Amino acid sequence: MISTWGTNGPRPEPDPENAALFGAFTASASIEVDCAPQLAWELVTAIDRIGEFSPECIGATWIDGATGPEVGARFEGTNRVADEQTGTEMTWIRPCTVTVAREPEQFSYTVGDRFDGTPATEWEYLIAPSTAGCRITQRFAHLADGLSGIRSMADANPQQAPQIVAGRTQALELGIATTLAAMKAVLEQSN
Repeated sequence: MISTWGTNGPRPEPDPENAALFGAFTASASIEVDCAPQLAWELVTAIDRIGEFSPECIGATWIDGATGPEVGARFEGTNRVADEQTGTEMTWIRPCTVTVAREPEQFSYTVGDRFDGTPATEWEYLIAPSTAGCRITQRFAHLADGLSGIRSMADANPQQAPQIVAGRTQALELGIATTLAAMKAVLEQSN
């Protein structure tokens, strides 16, 4: 089954008891890459290539007439995660809106929720010159009142909320590191 945004009924209110937990929910990683910052920028903003690198985000497509990274441009991202314990697979499509497109330094966007597309999380790539060529940092932040799938799980199980977030943080950090390592390999191969 695929969960598509805008098909899940009215947006519920997030549990205010979990606002602080989710407001502090972040993950990030950085990697040194032997390439010019401009080459890194071109790759991280090529959203149609994310499926080559990410273990979770399997694809993205510009929507609403957008063709590239500029503030306000929108795309849909498709993610897939397998639950090894249950043998099930979850796939979801969410709307993303570019919030910063400062070439070749920063590419940021929000990811909307499954209800009406209200921003739930933020993602950002920072690219800085370094002695190796450049340093790419990828960051994730959950909004305090964002309604992601993990927020729904935590709101439904308030006693387990810290453990749920800790498990997801670990998975995101691993995924970010995997994504950056795969991007590094492509950038250095073509350099």
